[in-house]
Amino acid sequence: MFDLILTQNSTFIIGQVAWVLGKLMNGIVFVLDKIAGLYGGTANLGIAIIVFTVIIYLLMLPLTIKQQKFSKMSAIMNPEIQAIQAKYKGTKDPDLMQQMQQETNAVYAKYGVSPTGSCVQLLIQMPILFALYRVIYAIPAYVPKVKEAFMGTVNMMMGVGSSNLVEDPEMFMKSAKFLQDTHKVMAPANIFSKNLTEKVVSNISSIAAFKKQFKPEFLNIETISIENITSNLINGDKALANVETTRNTFIDVLNRASSADWSYMKDFFAGNANLVSSISATEEKLRLFNTFLGINIGYSPMDNIKSAWADRLTGDSYGWILVIVVAVMIPLLAALTQWISVKLAPTAQNDDQKKGQEENPMMSSMKMMNTFMPIMSAFFCLSLPAGMGIYWIVGAVVRTIQQVAINKYIDKMDIDKVIEKNQTKYAEKLKKKGVIAQGINDRAKSSTKYVNPYARNKSDNKNEQQMPENPFKAARKKVDEAAAAKKSASSSGSSIASKARMVKDYNEKNNK
Repeated sequence: MFDLILTQNSTFIIGQVAWVLGKLMNGIVFVLDKIAGLYGGTANLGIAIIVFTVIIYLLMLPLTIKQQKFSKMSAIMNPEIQAIQAKYKGTKDPDLMQQMQQETNAVYAKYGVSPTGSCVQLLIQMPILFALYRVIYAIPAYVPKVKEAFMGTVNMMMGVGSSNLVEDPEMFMKSAKFLQDTHKVMAPANIFSKNLTEKVVSNISSIAAFKKQFKPEFLNIETISIENITSNLINGDKALANVETTRNTFIDVLNRASSADWSYMKDFFAGNANLVSSISATEEKLRLFNTFLGINIGYSPMDNIKSAWADRLTGDSYGWILVIVVAVMIPLLAALTQWISVKLAPTAQNDDQKKGQEENPMMSSMKMMNTFMPIMSAFFCLSLPAGMGIYWIVGAVVRTIQQVAINKYIDKMDIDKVIEKNQTKYAEKLKKKGVIAQGINDRAKSSTKYVNPYARNKSDNKNEQQMPENPFKAARKKVDEAAAAKKSASSSGSSIASKARMVKDYNEKNNK
């Protein structure tokens, strides 16, 4: 579970995809840095995120076309599918259910789409989108140039020396416990306060929210103590690997630090002039990387708003107003662009379809989700780094452009010709599979699962009549039949003799 937090993602499939996308992001930053270097600047991560997002969505364009074609065709063919479902509604007869399935498949083939096509495309896209999110959310993990900005400060906080091992365990303990704790600082008052110079006690939560990473098990040591630091980060065969893992953890947590966090770190380590200088240098490097349209995209829009509101007291410049406007626009644009993208998605074309969708619980849930997702996007954008908001905005804009273009293309299609072509293709497919299909059908009919129960009983009775009798019963039957025949013959013989004597006596009596 916590692998999702640690610097490089190791989740199955998503981790591998993120590694590939990380290489792409690193290449983009490298090129932008070379271009910016010609003018004495450095790569801008805001521009890198925009380029990165556009490239990924263009690479996924074939999948997007198939998915949107399926959605568009589904909106057209839904009345036919619903008519078939109504025709066989409530049936439990296997033959009729099989016939319904065949008719449904014929409709899908008629419009050239697959019942599972949309699901397959989504299954392919989901790991890519999750990995894309992961790379943007943890850029230092995948872009060495950005990670390098943290290295000097992190090495000093960990007490790492030239040997690349921890040489100052007490410094390590102090830093690790600092990042573990929830700190209280004097922060600017609420923006609605009448007293603009008022200060209030506030929790530093952006770092402390990730203190779970500083549990000993995530630092490859049992407890944060001098003994365990010595045995795991100073001595031992795995010390170098443990130091690297721990360094990544420090970088990952500091990557979430707000401007207030960086200020408090300088105050906390005020006794160490070299570390304070390094913290200031790291903060400045990150500012150059992250400043985009006047805001720091490494900070959340809310944090940018708070910082800008505090800065209004430090000079006569009105630059803080621009920062607040841009910071507010990011979550609003994220919600608006996603709402537009949802509205442009192919929908039902007539009242019957709309009625069918309203009666379908799944469609109702999808409709509700499409309504609330833009609102949730705005809410999340307020607390996540502004770079994530830029990614959502750019992604939604690219999807919208693709959707408009694909919808126009499909609308211009001659549906009758498409249907005719698909029906011909489907007929040829059935013809090729005719022998196999017939064999499957015969086996299905011979299966007891599909045989009429009444027909089966009749067949069973017939089989019972044809079965040979038990040999012992047959022998006994023959003996009984022989005895009965003998008795019958004996009985018949006695009767004839008796009648003969009666005739003889009658004749003798009449002759006298």
